[in-house]
Amino acid sequence: MSIYPASHLPNRKVLLNNGKEYLWFSGTDYLGMGHHEGFLNYLHEGILTYGTHYGSSRNNSLRLTVYDETETALAKFSGAPAALTTSSGMWAGQLVVKELQGIIKSCFSTENVISPRVHYHYAPRVHPALWGESYEVDNSTWEDWGKKTVLDIQESNHEDIHILFSDSVGSPFVEHFNFSIFDNLPFDCQILLVVDDSHGFGVLGQNGTGIYRELSAIRQVQLIVVSSLNKALGIPGGVILCEERIILGIRQSPFFAGASPAAPAYIYALKKLLETNAYTPVHQRLLENIHDVTARLTGTNLFVCKNNYPVFCSLDSNLFDFLETNGILASCFSYPQPTDPPVTRLVISALHQKEDLDRLAEVCIKF
Repeated sequence: MSIYPASHLPNRKVLLNNGKEYLWFSGTDYLGMGHHEGFLNYLHEGILTYGTHYGSSRNNSLRLTVYDETETALAKFSGAPAALTTSSGMWAGQLVVKELQGIIKSCFSTENVISPRVHYHYAPRVHPALWGESYEVDNSTWEDWGKKTVLDIQESNHEDIHILFSDSVGSPFVEHFNFSIFDNLPFDCQILLVVDDSHGFGVLGQNGTGIYRELSAIRQVQLIVVSSLNKALGIPGGVILCEERIILGIRQSPFFAGASPAAPAYIYALKKLLETNAYTPVHQRLLENIHDVTARLTGTNLFVCKNNYPVFCSLDSNLFDFLETNGILASCFSYPQPTDPPVTRLVISALHQKEDLDRLAEVCIKF
């Protein structure tokens, strides 16, 4: 794998340390918030008010109200009953994993059951943020896993507890997951669905509000959605979206109390962005760019993609080299494990202009 050192944050283009400039079609800054003028202004206001960091526990005697205010705004934005921010999306997922026993007691009736049996169902290629001690690799398709999981739960003892872990969308190789398969789950079983929406929050759903509203229609499950805020939304932090009672339990965890929070200046900026509805117009620009590229590249049969989603993938490493030779930098590396096959991954952002998309289509068609 080639390395391309740079000392500048990519925009539409990226300038490398060797002086070469490329069109940039990679990363996860789907909405281009790293260069959003309003965001930069709000962040400046936040730094003037709160400084650069907050060296304290969220459970300290002194409480910065900006966290609670922003979490209320995040819950409204996503359609969740409540939200809790963390220092990263990875920690949001691992915090849920570490607190599963408490969450189980909060969600399910276990008083009259001696040591209820807990079954863990990990979807294929689920992100490491949701890995726990019980994690096992599953190399099947997501659809086959979903069907098997539904069947296993249908045939299980109704006093058993089932924990389902999945991403909202496949990454780095993009995959569409049809969660309606869980409409076939029985209503008399105790089921918790935990979904990592890191690559969907800000992109999927109406106006980019994520997958929580869609999944909340599955009445058979208790739902927890975790996500990074550091992708589409541009905030270095994470969030847990779920019922209020689950949030209250997690807040008492030593793993929450002992972890530093996301920087309050960024949390303030996020609050302002949500209050001013700033994400909606950039999400609309992203959709327009996606539709433009999709119309141009569909006939090439080069990529696997998902409707209204900004990622186009190929397992052909020669494509990455061809793009690079023609002034376009995508990504091609093994993830999340070094033994995984490298994926050539093209990412469209709200920052791209028509001339950029024209050039991308021209080079791909030429390939």
